[in-house]
Amino acid sequence: MRNIIILGATSGIAQATAKELIEDDVYFHLVARNKNKLKIVADDLTARGCGKVDCYEVDFNELNTHEQLVEKISGELDSIDILFVSYGIMYSQSDCENNVSKAIEQVNSNYTSVVSLLVLFSQRMSKQNGGTIAVVTSVAGDRGRKSNYIYGSAKAGLSIFLEGLRYKLFDKGVNVLTIKPGFVDSPMTSEMKKGLLWASTEQVAQYIVKGIKNKRSTIYTPPFWFLIMMVIKVIPSFIFRKLNI
Repeated sequence: MRNIIILGATSGIAQATAKELIEDDVYFHLVARNKNKLKIVADDLTARGCGKVDCYEVDFNELNTHEQLVEKISGELDSIDILFVSYGIMYSQSDCENNVSKAIEQVNSNYTSVVSLLVLFSQRMSKQNGGTIAVVTSVAGDRGRKSNYIYGSAKAGLSIFLEGLRYKLFDKGVNVLTIKPGFVDSPMTSEMKKGLLWASTEQVAQYIVKGIKNKRSTIYTPPFWFLIMMVIKVIPSFIFRKLNI
């Protein structure tokens, strides 16, 4: 069977992506912190025809549990075909500026915990000569902006980590895919006003699966965000600092 591990399996993007990956020979290993939501996701995937599903309840910010989790999932597997990471939190910039504990929690959840897990899983995957590591970051990490620089800095750090990991694992046959969504209509953004630039989780999932199959290194979802971020990155600082974005 093909083993697919999903960290953050109850997120909107993760659920949509899992549905795109369903086949009768797929063995899903779903990891998230909410046991009840995990069961709902697992039951849905089973009803849709996937081969097998196991669930693991974990708080990703509890770093001391990571080694045990990785060993529990991958200890008896012949290989990990896909490791998909799609979790994190997004507090408002003002909340983080006024509450340092929230700022630290945001960085730990979106960067530190992900790095911890990827270091452990990559050690395992480097020995199998194949597989894909696919991780959701964000276009917010492409340039520091006054409206979300704490969240963006964590995503920027994660993107740089993934770039280095990609080069490290290249000779081992493991592909590392960095996924940079723009605005996504999901539970995380439920309170935000939607507009023309927004995409559904289903649209994002289709691009993710295509990126995995084509062994891409970095994708923007939807692709037009690549052009948007190219423009944002070349705006001179003396202009950019005056913009409310």
